[in-house]
Amino acid sequence: MSMYEKLDFAPMLLIKVFDEVRAAGKWFDLVNGEQGGQGRFPYVARNGTSNGVAAFVPSQGFPPSNPGNVITVGVSTATVFYQPRSFYSGKEIQVLSHPKMNFYSGLFLVTVLRQQKGKFQWGNGASLQRLKATHIMVPVTNNPAGETVPDWGGMEALGRELREQTLQARAHVLRTALDSDSELPELDFAPMLLTEVFEKVRSSKAWYDKIQLELIGVPQYPFVSRSGAGNSIVGFVPRQGKPPERGNVISLGLDTQTLGYQPVDFYTSQNVQILEHQQLNVDNAFVLMTAIKQQLGKFSWGGNGATLKRLKATHIMVPVITTPAGETVPDWEGMTTYGGAMRVRVENTVRASVTTEEGVHA
Repeated sequence: MSMYEKLDFAPMLLIKVFDEVRAAGKWFDLVNGEQGGQGRFPYVARNGTSNGVAAFVPSQGFPPSNPGNVITVGVSTATVFYQPRSFYSGKEIQVLSHPKMNFYSGLFLVTVLRQQKGKFQWGNGASLQRLKATHIMVPVTNNPAGETVPDWGGMEALGRELREQTLQARAHVLRTALDSDSELPELDFAPMLLTEVFEKVRSSKAWYDKIQLELIGVPQYPFVSRSGAGNSIVGFVPRQGKPPERGNVISLGLDTQTLGYQPVDFYTSQNVQILEHQQLNVDNAFVLMTAIKQQLGKFSWGGNGATLKRLKATHIMVPVITTPAGETVPDWEGMTTYGGAMRVRVENTVRASVTTEEGVHA
């Protein structure tokens, strides 16, 4: 039985979960900060990547104004992260803390808080007043006086279990070994039309408006939209009336210029283009997606989007070879080797980036 099934959950105000909900102390704009010296301390801002850390900065002439083992919330961006180490911060950062919180319960609470971020939008940000009025679902227990209080031990145990499951899932998807070949081959590049690289550049034939999808049955097919997140997959659906698109293709959202590699059969929403070639595979696909992405900046939202006509007139830089007949063609083998080496490098970086309870990398 999982820890989740063993715990009792109840909605609680943030101010009843956390000992302190306050604005970050002594903030400064990064451009005005001291830059000379070794960048040893995290500088937390409102960005949604890299755990909210915009940079590492040297000592600012005073100790980092925010202790570690806290959760940070960006006011206008509603970005939520656990900060294991003491840090400096930019403006509009809220800090949530409790002496019983630790690495595992902190990560669990970050996940719970992110479920509430939809109520905090630009112009309607996560102010202290709004945060203090926010309820979250947390494990609870009764103290000796019979009061309902946060179950910090339960949160830690659940956080540990979820962390272990996450690391096991990550290990399951790593395809390379630590000592796999990561040397990049020397390749010759040349501009080629998309129609010269791919055998087919076409619109999806297996598209549906989401509201028209048949939802009865086993949801075994990815539903690919024009979303920029999750490999453009917004859900899974059963078999539909039309046959699905075949896997091992690149999908491209027209008006959003979003790319995804689809390894298995799938359905799509409207305005999704399909790029296919019999020599495409998981390694060379990401090389090609990177090259295509460099050209998508010319396409904007609306009337200047990535129409099929414009796509077919687009050149990308790709590795090429010359055939015995003197014809310049895509170097599919070279792209596969290059993509495989890059995957080794990325996966070795992932292996090295496990954050421990102490907030350092293993």
